[in-house]
Amino acid sequence: MRMRKNKKRGFTLLELLAVLVILAALATIAIPIFINKGDTAKQVADNENMRTLQQQAQGYLLTVDTPIDATNIIPEMVVAGFIKEAPTYPIDITHTYAVEVTGGIAKVKLNGPVAPTLVITSSPISPTSATSITYTFTFSAPVTGFDINDVGVSVGTKGAFGGSGAEYTLEVTNSDLGSTQIITVAAGAATSTLGVASLAGNTSVVLEKTANDIIIGDYVKFGTYNATPIVWRVINKVDQAYLDANTGSGLHVGDLMLFANTPICNKAFDAKETAVYSIDPDRQSYGSNNWSNSNLKEWLNSTQATTTYTTNPPTGSNVTANPYEAAGFLSSTNFSAQAEGKIVPVTHKSMLASLDTGDGNQATDHTYNATISTVVQNFDTARYKNTINKVFPLSTKELYDNVYNNSSLSDRTTYYYNAGWYYWLRDSYVSNWHYVRHVDNGGPVNVDFAYNGSNGVRPALFLSPLGMTLDGASGASAGEAMTVTWQ
Repeated sequence: MRMRKNKKRGFTLLELLAVLVILAALATIAIPIFINKGDTAKQVADNENMRTLQQQAQGYLLTVDTPIDATNIIPEMVVAGFIKEAPTYPIDITHTYAVEVTGGIAKVKLNGPVAPTLVITSSPISPTSATSITYTFTFSAPVTGFDINDVGVSVGTKGAFGGSGAEYTLEVTNSDLGSTQIITVAAGAATSTLGVASLAGNTSVVLEKTANDIIIGDYVKFGTYNATPIVWRVINKVDQAYLDANTGSGLHVGDLMLFANTPICNKAFDAKETAVYSIDPDRQSYGSNNWSNSNLKEWLNSTQATTTYTTNPPTGSNVTANPYEAAGFLSSTNFSAQAEGKIVPVTHKSMLASLDTGDGNQATDHTYNATISTVVQNFDTARYKNTINKVFPLSTKELYDNVYNNSSLSDRTTYYYNAGWYYWLRDSYVSNWHYVRHVDNGGPVNVDFAYNGSNGVRPALFLSPLGMTLDGASGASAGEAMTVTWQ
């Protein structure tokens, strides 16, 4: 049997080349057709965008009582719901639509490539007492050419820098606490991938001080009275030596002793007593000089909206002037709950009259002397009573040690020169039961009737430094007092 030959054969090389030439020729015809089709679609989309923007813009302007001239109202149209979002220019993404308004007429136009904007943020945010801050530089589009040399830092030292594209970071080590750190980037510092120079950016951070930066003699603002910030003078920073000399005080190393820079008001030390509260006829006529249950103590330490008194209240008939059936000094009107909670209760001495029973030696009276240099006398061994207070007038010893004899204050007239008028201390005049020690505006440490409402109240307190921050003021004067805040 004979086998038949298979006469089928493949394409020759010449035939294949001919096919490829034909396909290439067809492609040169088809691709422009497809491109033209794509361009036509983009143009149709652009025409529709322009028509919609024009129509909706006129509708939006009809809702505006008095249209004002504007370079672009597209954001307002989005907010008002006339368009869902700003459309993208389909032909060239480097351009954007804008709806300009002139004389109440809207006109759709195209803007050229947009310069990248820059937002600078800080961590932590302002104000801060941190030792360093990380700044983040966020451009609205990826950029090139941005480096550490493009960043200006007014206060501090530049550290690690990094990033790419649209986001960069820089760490700055802080210096000169109490000032403001300013970060700047000039226009043109970077270039977008479309070749457009970036816009400028800047930010600032207040570098707060902390309690560690406070020195004795500084002025601070803490709390208010009659809606006015109270300016205090720092007259002591508690150290271990102070604690050793005042055992059982309840204080801590670092607590700040504040003394109002001037009297904040005029009030009686104590109202006339009744027989219910005192058998002494002088106290019934002139008030009591015992700090431990005085009206002034209860008012200064009260957080109540209306102060409750345990003895006769300081109403108009019970004091010579300035009755004070009012909100307590520590009420929320003057101090936030956080601020009031930072005041440290202190246990300390007050001198007692011979009528009263105290905690120490009952036989020895505190020797009276009106001269400030010798006012302390036998304070440490005389009759006294311990009381626990958050706010208090100074004792004669506290006045002498922390104000008059304080080398960190300006001079030895500080205790009276800016007082403006007499102000109470909290010690009794021991020879009778209604006189209270006070500072005259000329300097002597004299006495006055407890019920005299014309004397000034110049409070003192101890403040915890924990979590305390301060603004950028210098603290060098009352006008530059640092404002106390809390982390």
